Amino acid sequence: MDLTIRGTTVVTPRGRFAADIHVRGGKIAALGSLDTPAAQTVDAGGLLALPGVVDGHVHFMDPGDTEREDFITGSAAAAVGGTTTVIEHTHAAPVLDAEHLRRKVAHLSRRSVVDFGLAAHVWPDRLPGIGQLWAAGPAYLKAFTCETHGVPAMLAGDLLRYFKAAAGCGGLTLVHCEDDAITRERERALRAAGRADNGIIPEWRTREAEQVAAAQVALLARITGARVIIAHTSHPEAVDLVHRERAHGGDIWIESCPQYFFLKESDVLQHGALRKFTPPARLADDDGVPRMWQLLAQGQITHISTDHAPATRAQKQKGDIWQAPFGLPGVETTLTLMLHAAHQGWVTLQRVVEVLCEMPARLYGYFPQKGTLLPGADADITLIDPVRTRVIGDDQVISKAGWSPYAGMTVVGGPVMTFSRGHLVARDGTPHGEPGWGRWLPGAGHRPVLNPCR
Repeated sequence: MDLTIRGTTVVTPRGRFAADIHVRGGKIAALGSLDTPAAQTVDAGGLLALPGVVDGHVHFMDPGDTEREDFITGSAAAAVGGTTTVIEHTHAAPVLDAEHLRRKVAHLSRRSVVDFGLAAHVWPDRLPGIGQLWAAGPAYLKAFTCETHGVPAMLAGDLLRYFKAAAGCGGLTLVHCEDDAITRERERALRAAGRADNGIIPEWRTREAEQVAAAQVALLARITGARVIIAHTSHPEAVDLVHRERAHGGDIWIESCPQYFFLKESDVLQHGALRKFTPPARLADDDGVPRMWQLLAQGQITHISTDHAPATRAQKQKGDIWQAPFGLPGVETTLTLMLHAAHQGWVTLQRVVEVLCEMPARLYGYFPQKGTLLPGADADITLIDPVRTRVIGDDQVISKAGWSPYAGMTVVGGPVMTFSRGHLVARDGTPHGEPGWGRWLPGAGHRPVLNPCR
């Protein structure tokens, strides 16, 4: 054996059990007691073993504005956070066709510490090439219902045509849901009033804008048969609207992010640009255990990603609130925050493994290679200490952002060691992996046996 991890407890969505983990050739070779010697042995007594996190929604800005982040630092930060697979897309350098995707794969060939998929963008004037783009191998296609980050909006007619095309080739789409007409009207009114205070964020990117777009997207997905993920769903009413179409047979999944469980609207009002992301934080100060946790525990929210979109403090604070870039850093803290939630009893640890590891791996076509510790899977293993207590600090951040919106928060539970295909890539908050270890993972459309495109 190349690696044996002894004395751990393996956690799955269906339960947990004590077992040694044996790795050969980058794969899980066996679970349980074996007398076979190993080149490396790790004593994991007191630690739990989870599959490496599969983060389906990150922005590493590479190629693009790499002063904010690049694949080297972003993937190293992901490894420190217990993530072994990321799916990335960059708005500043969007992938719009098969050639763009090939060039990006080549560009990143020596730049990732962990395995990665890539997403492509859907623009309304490029709908005829969807089948060819999907067949090139993106993990999913990204569409916006409002003009944001320089990406044009896909309005209802465009979405209807696109979803029919995507359904015809089995494509999977992640949709950013905020209604373009509502966000445009709110921006016009706020600017006309001379507003540049922090309060513009929730008044511009409103609950209603998200609800209208999410309901429309979910309905169109159901009636066309398209496979659709609603991105970064921020509040229970939006979840309910989407789940209604899901319950009626829509092939729809509901993604959310830690910021919608931990950050509050008052944080946005207090910190302004450092809490500028969209949809914005929605929690009220008097929410005890927010209903979002109930929706996650019950399965209405299907999985969790980070929407990691960092910017430095200087970039965030340059100019007024309108000019500040959207986005938060998150790859280093997501697993830790979810482990803390499990310790608090808001969600089970088994459910954490399901929404961070197994469900994303299944959804993006990487299961059982990823998202599980069953024999034959890639040896992507995150060892966690479920009772370790620490205070999150900016000085711990590996991302180029250099800060965390959760700095000062005391959390219980966190990753200790991260292995990618049996190779140590992070330990105790320090990256150990080398750029170039991570491999590109083609999406389902790239595999002829799974590709129904015509």
